[in-house]
Amino acid sequence: MRKIIDWHKSLVERAQKELGLTGYQMYLSGLLEGALIFWVIMKVASLFKPSPEFPF
Repeated sequence: MRKIIDWHKSLVERAQKELGLTGYQMYLSGLLEGALIFWVIMKVASLFKPSPEFPF
């Protein structure tokens, strides 16, 4: 597990350096990416919800 954590840290640090982003910008981009992915998943999941037994 430690190997994966170290790999991820080095990947993030390298991406941050290459893109010239601050730590705050990295956190914000991660938050926005997570929100976007959550929104897409919720939209896709809403396509498959069952119809109600008793429509209103």
